[in-house]
Amino acid sequence: MSVNETFQNTEPPGDKGSLSMLDDKFHVEKYWRIIKPRLHIVIIITLIIVAAAYINLSTKTPVYEAFGLLMIEPENRNAIMFDSRPISYGYRNEYFNTQIRILQSRSLAKVVKAGFESSPTGSALKKDDAEFFILGPIVKPLEFTRLVEVGYKSTDPRAAAESVNILFHKFIDFNLHIKSQSSSNAANYITKQIENLRDNLSQKEQEMQTYGKRKELFYVSREDSTDVEKFSDLNKAYTAAQIVRVNKEAVYQELKGMSYGNFPQVKKDQLISNLKNTYSTLEGEYKKKSQIFKSSYPEMTQLKSQMDTLQRRIGEETRDVAGKTLKEVRSEFQSAKKKEESLLNLLNQQKGLMISSNSSAIYYKTLGIEVENKRSLLNFLVRKKNESKLSSQLDGVETSNIKIIDSAEVPGKPIDAGAKRILLSAFMLGIFLGFGLIFLVDYLDRTIKDPEDVKTILKVPALGIIPSTDAKLQNSSYYNPYYGYGYGSGKNKKPKDKNPDIKRDIERINFIDPESHFSENYRTIRTSILLSIPEKSPKIVSVSSAQPSEGKTATTINLAISFSQLGKRILIIDGDMRKPRIHKIFKIKNSLGLSSYLVGNAKLTEILQKTDIPNLFVVPSGPPPPNPAELIDSEVMDTTLKKLMQKVDFIFIDTPPLVGIVDPILLGQHAFGMMLVVWAGKTHRNAVEKALEELNKFNVRTIGVVLNKAAGKKKGYGYDYYYSYGYKYKEEPEAVGRSAAVRN
Repeated sequence: MSVNETFQNTEPPGDKGSLSMLDDKFHVEKYWRIIKPRLHIVIIITLIIVAAAYINLSTKTPVYEAFGLLMIEPENRNAIMFDSRPISYGYRNEYFNTQIRILQSRSLAKVVKAGFESSPTGSALKKDDAEFFILGPIVKPLEFTRLVEVGYKSTDPRAAAESVNILFHKFIDFNLHIKSQSSSNAANYITKQIENLRDNLSQKEQEMQTYGKRKELFYVSREDSTDVEKFSDLNKAYTAAQIVRVNKEAVYQELKGMSYGNFPQVKKDQLISNLKNTYSTLEGEYKKKSQIFKSSYPEMTQLKSQMDTLQRRIGEETRDVAGKTLKEVRSEFQSAKKKEESLLNLLNQQKGLMISSNSSAIYYKTLGIEVENKRSLLNFLVRKKNESKLSSQLDGVETSNIKIIDSAEVPGKPIDAGAKRILLSAFMLGIFLGFGLIFLVDYLDRTIKDPEDVKTILKVPALGIIPSTDAKLQNSSYYNPYYGYGYGSGKNKKPKDKNPDIKRDIERINFIDPESHFSENYRTIRTSILLSIPEKSPKIVSVSSAQPSEGKTATTINLAISFSQLGKRILIIDGDMRKPRIHKIFKIKNSLGLSSYLVGNAKLTEILQKTDIPNLFVVPSGPPPPNPAELIDSEVMDTTLKKLMQKVDFIFIDTPPLVGIVDPILLGQHAFGMMLVVWAGKTHRNAVEKALEELNKFNVRTIGVVLNKAAGKKKGYGYDYYYSYGYKYKEEPEAVGRSAAVRN
């Protein structure tokens, strides 16, 4: 087990609670790393949504709202009712809720609209060609009272107030009209009965007068005959039966012209009252939730289904109760009619008996009794008709059970559109969408961004981070037949140098500026590599990348320079025989190199070249061979590396990218292991994972990953790579011993 593995498998001291706190802190820092570089997204989206809400509020036409107050008392029926049974309102809210429904009905709204258009206010607005709309009515029953607040909204304050007041008067007229209809059938029936009775009475009086003159009868005593008394009793009973029959028939006629819902027996039925109470509760809940959910929402659909079921049940119970009541009243009417007919038969029989007795006086008195009884019945009907007229007069506005408490007044200012609430909602929506977009972008961003991604996603060690620079490197323009233009291609435009000293030669920055943060980060990676390689293992490291242009050559050279600063002899081998670059960076000839030696065209001393950097040597790739993979996978290559290891302390092999060619795999098999260079925040994780799969497939050890060109200020593994040191860096001789001690 290596020292690095030992460090990884050792748990830090402390209890589980401390570890939990560290985990929580880690998660917070992880989320902050996701949010911080994209915080501008939240700000921009929030500003856009808030600005749009503000513009909408600013350009919105002001709306005025006018309210009036109505009082709806229990109905006091002044219409004709011949039934002596009192009207009971067992269902307290039935009449009240019915009136609320009428206030919200389309038919009444049409009447209000017609009335408003013909009113002075409506005519003036139409004449002025004003743009206004009316929304309403808004009906708000006040809890635990008989008061109802009714309002209209309009872009014109006069239209809002006028609409409310017109609605009040039209609503009262509508109710009076409905109530007058309930007694119209009975009133018409009484009028017809009076007309028929008057004709009959006139005929009987004429008959009595003619008979008396003919028989010269001027006075008949009550005691003339017991037959007359019996006839008188039967006549009185018949008259009483007629009155009962008229009452029953009037009730029957009134109920026939009345809707089932207005039947007194329906109104006082307890089951119907309970069903309507339940329906009102569900209806209120449905209206409340309809402001939040659509009608297709499952809960709304369920409520609507329950309401429809209750409505059908109420209709069925109403028809059942009303049908039974109408049947009962009709039965009572028919029974009274039969009794009347039976008494009439007895009366006619008694009359025939009296006539057969040939008593003129008795017959004359009989006629008198009939006339008297018909007069009594006529007086009764006339009295009822007069009561009907009085009832109609009392049904005026002054005696209506619906009273106007407060008429609507013209509002002085528009209603509050909820600007603060809308702007706050827009702000919260912007925050929510902004953060949602941030995490969506992060989810869709499948690149390797930081050491934590290397550890959790790739499952390999992160050796270090190299900060980004927008430099276009000198002497690095090349074209490769299978890669195209590579990193730092000469086809790139000349950069805008913000830091010319760094951009001048980033591939040798560790030598040019050893005090820079770049150099310090390379020294950190150097320590990680030394900890990863056991003392007795071959000190050969190959360097590659998943894709071109990720900075592997610059990383190889700067790491080699960092190792040379320890006083060790370091060798860089350019293993990319298809696209050599190292000879260009060090400005050395490439006529002889690795390929030359492997094919036997050069000696080892001829290809091993010294650079201008102390302790650093280079073996260029040499002329491109036709079969680089065969040369690398030869015993000569293995022998060459062993000979070179006798001359130097550490070898870095710069290999081609791990894309479509086998060269880097073969070179990695000759080394202790391979180090991958990844462009932080740009290289897709799939490419790196595929590269690691290839290495594992051919048993090439992965030392770790270097994150190159990392953007922004990030801290990783206890260091900040933008930290600027205030002292001149100088590698002391003791550093070599310290590094060796670390390796041991």
